[in-house]
Amino acid sequence: GRPVDYCCELKIDGLSVSLRYENGEFVRGATRGDGTVGENITENLKTVRSVPLKLKDNISIEVRGECFMPKKSFVQLNQVREAQGQDIFANPRNAASGSLRQLDSTITAKRDLSMFTYTGIFEDDADKQIKTHYDGMMKLKELGFKINPNIRLVKNIKEAIEYCNEWEAKRFDLDYATDGV
Repeated sequence: GRPVDYCCELKIDGLSVSLRYENGEFVRGATRGDGTVGENITENLKTVRSVPLKLKDNISIEVRGECFMPKKSFVQLNQVREAQGQDIFANPRNAASGSLRQLDSTITAKRDLSMFTYTGIFEDDADKQIKTHYDGMMKLKELGFKINPNIRLVKNIKEAIEYCNEWEAKRFDLDYATDGV
């Protein structure tokens, strides 16, 4: 019976990761794992340029994001692997996942990974001004996190459906894979 805003975002097809910051410093990164226990991939995440090592504010926060390999980087990686007689990756998601699970972070650093942040768990008083998911996303951007540039706040379900329909076809023009909205 009242208007409802929706925060529309593309769902990135990559590897879900959790990043822990204490007093603004990146201290730990993990995969989602089985939903309870994930793999510690801190050193590998430090090589991903879109993962800030120091935030613009000295807050403690946990953020969730999706690590992915751009399509162009995926093609280049497979060309190199094929030329070296190695097995090629089936898709960018598998390439990103395998890259983040490397025991040698110098290999991960060469793989041109990126990450979009999709939520934050704010601690202390940092979340008092955040009333909506969209507000939280704008705060994450302000702190230095990379968020998907195609995020959109819409004013009703009709606009949300239009967003979904718009990206049904446009998603293939992006340099990263998506698997929904």
